[in-house]
Amino acid sequence: MEDQGNTEVVGALSDEVENAWGTLATLVDGFFAMLPKLAIALVVFALFYLVAMGVRRIVRRVASTKNHDGLGNALGRLAHLGVVFAGFLAAVGIVAPSVGAAELLSVLGVGSVAIGFAFRDILQNFLAGILILLREPFSRGDWVQLGDHEGIVTAISTRSTWIRTFDGRDIAIPNGEVFTNAMTVVTRTPTIRAQYEFGVAYDTDLDRAMAVILDAIGSFDTVLDDPAPDAGVADLAGSSVNIRARWWTTNDDFYRTKLDVIKAVKEALDDAGIDIPFPQRQLLFEPQEPLPIARQRQGQAAE
Repeated sequence: MEDQGNTEVVGALSDEVENAWGTLATLVDGFFAMLPKLAIALVVFALFYLVAMGVRRIVRRVASTKNHDGLGNALGRLAHLGVVFAGFLAAVGIVAPSVGAAELLSVLGVGSVAIGFAFRDILQNFLAGILILLREPFSRGDWVQLGDHEGIVTAISTRSTWIRTFDGRDIAIPNGEVFTNAMTVVTRTPTIRAQYEFGVAYDTDLDRAMAVILDAIGSFDTVLDDPAPDAGVADLAGSSVNIRARWWTTNDDFYRTKLDVIKAVKEALDDAGIDIPFPQRQLLFEPQEPLPIARQRQGQAAE
């Protein structure tokens, strides 16, 4: 009986080994049978990749402009990814003809949703960068103001917009923030208006003071004649009458001209004998009794 049991165990093990060997042989045969398909799929994918590189260069060259090379880079990258993805689908179709494009796209769709949640901020900045490059609300070299940041746009990529501030710092602002927040493009028009308030004394002849200010402003070639400079009383301050002067310049001459105008108006007012007052404060002191007498009166009042 014992020999019969051992014989059955050995027979069962032999059947299992034979089945495993047959399965392994089937897998090996299937692998070698699939090798030609794998080779063809790799060749097809490599050809698609080479085509994608060429398409990327062509799209970048066609879409790039002097101030918007970022648009060409972004569109070229999208075209490259699209051709590579088509090559991937073609390669999968050669290796596994039973897997249709619809099934593969559905699987990739579920994965893309998960990736989208994981990289939400990155995708938001990327899409915002594409929209900025397509709509072109500003370009490289523009003077912009965004929140606390102000400077010249030096580069626009699919991820961020680079601004060089007037004190020489380079700041990268995410495109999602640029696209969703209000931005002032100072240089969108070729001219810009500057203004400054000059204080004069209350007894000053205001018409004469405004004439002196306008003459000083009009002496600069960088100040435009159209629109012409103007001035008017803006505020009755504590110690002065404030006259607000406004003038127009080109964007390039804005900063330097404003400094020169302020200096010239100050000198013109001094030459005309017009006072520029400074804040004054008058302090009134009530007479106080000597401290011992004050304490004596307080004691009598308490009694």
